[in-house]
Amino acid sequence: MKIEELIIKVIDLSDEGKYKEALKICDSIIESNSNYDRVYFERGMIYLNQERDELALLDFEKLLKINPDYPGAKDWYSKTLSDLGRNSKAATVKLEELRSQPDGKYGMGVSPNDWAECARNFMEAGNDEIAKSVLEEYFNQYEPNVRNYKSYETAPIRVYAKLLLSLNKKELALSESGKAIDSQHMVPADYEVYIEALIENNQTEKASIEINKYVSEIHDGYETSKIVELKKRIK
Repeated sequence: MKIEELIIKVIDLSDEGKYKEALKICDSIIESNSNYDRVYFERGMIYLNQERDELALLDFEKLLKINPDYPGAKDWYSKTLSDLGRNSKAATVKLEELRSQPDGKYGMGVSPNDWAECARNFMEAGNDEIAKSVLEEYFNQYEPNVRNYKSYETAPIRVYAKLLLSLNKKELALSESGKAIDSQHMVPADYEVYIEALIENNQTEKASIEINKYVSEIHDGYETSKIVELKKRIK
């Protein structure tokens, strides 16, 4: 059986949840062809499905040494690093990938969500100023290239507003969060950040009005845990 056919077999077995059988085939491929890039990607994905992230990480690292441009490899490598709590490296890998694709993956345009994810990882690593510079780089250089992912356009704005709040830049945070809720692609999380910014700017009366509007119009009367927390802060 040709190596490509074996890989298809691996994918089929993995889709069926037969991970042990799929791994055996991967191991046999590596024994005969240790520099075949695709097998490391497929085995890494199997390890992720088994929640064996450390092993997946090793396979993605091996893959990237063989083929740094393998489709999706850096993305999954970054995600795995993040899941393992290695946020600084995850963010650095992600940023390198984003900068190497100024028009986005496969010419589909820039993904706002990917830039937001990169900034969040820097924040999780305690690098708020780097996160801020990353988001400002996105707004200044890459935001105009957002095309097919317009529905995610508020993600970087939301992360930026939350970051500004953590940096005690309350008025600017309120201004930025206001941009997100004015977007036609606004999501509930944007509204929650906006309300939080109102509270931080001592606009509690308006925050209370917005909470009632949010609960009645967006959540059909249901109060999320975040809204419950924000209401307590007003009291």
